[in-house]
Amino acid sequence: MSTSRDPGARLVRTVVCAYSEELPTAWLQVFRRFERALAKARLGVRVRLLPLDDLPDTFEVLVVSPELRERAEALRTDARIVSATRELAAAAADDLVRDLRSGRSIYADETKPNDPKVVTLRGTEEL
Repeated sequence: MSTSRDPGARLVRTVVCAYSEELPTAWLQVFRRFERALAKARLGVRVRLLPLDDLPDTFEVLVVSPELRERAEALRTDARIVSATRELAAAAADDLVRDLRSGRSIYADETKPNDPKVVTLRGTEEL
């Protein structure tokens, strides 16, 4: 349950796990870890897996490997940047959930069990 949020706290709706060029297998595990942690916490946050060079227009949290942190910071987005490795993904995801629940600088709306699942499709592929 989230506590009262600060007036300047930012609503998080999208977390992007970004990679460079080819998708490393270990990074897929990082993405899945964040996806599961946010789903388990029942927060209304979408987790996406995208190349760093093809980011969406709006996102609030950007998860990158330590090697890509400088490139991510150079993008000068308003997004919070989180560095994670496969080994530290669980702790990083838990920290993000804790921050979202605290409501100090970022927060997320909680989902209700009977809320409809909203998905975006391109053809038959879920985005």
